[in-house]
Amino acid sequence: MALFTGTFENKVDRKGRVSLPSDFRAELPEGGERVVYIYPSPKHDALEACDKAFMQRLVEAIEDRPLYSDEEEDLNQSIVAQARRALLDDTGRLVLPPDHADHAGIEDKAVFVGQGSRFQIWSPDRYADHAKITRERAKSRTLSLKPVGGDK
Repeated sequence: MALFTGTFENKVDRKGRVSLPSDFRAELPEGGERVVYIYPSPKHDALEACDKAFMQRLVEAIEDRPLYSDEEEDLNQSIVAQARRALLDDTGRLVLPPDHADHAGIEDKAVFVGQGSRFQIWSPDRYADHAKITRERAKSRTLSLKPVGGDK
């Protein structure tokens, strides 16, 4: 599974093309089509993106909801129906769908933010504000790790 870490800012050209950071490209499978799925974040004025394996996990998690329930429909409409396949070109660029870029307020620069098995794409100004808020919230939180191996 892909592991997207780090924060990177790249220029967006007039055609909406932006280079996926090399650290993120290295996490995608070699050979064949190199694809990420991009969709508006259901939580933030930003975009979410992931590889095919994580998109499949999202779909499976949504399908675990009761069939035809409001929850299933809401998640399908806000994630699956909005997701767009973005194929990387030979130089590692992808095209941000114009409606998605508008949702995130992305114009001439984009900030890529690793989130482990997925990543976010923000406008620089929105991300700066968001990062301040999350850093402040994180100060009051603790993290515990599961034991490695058979130790419990």
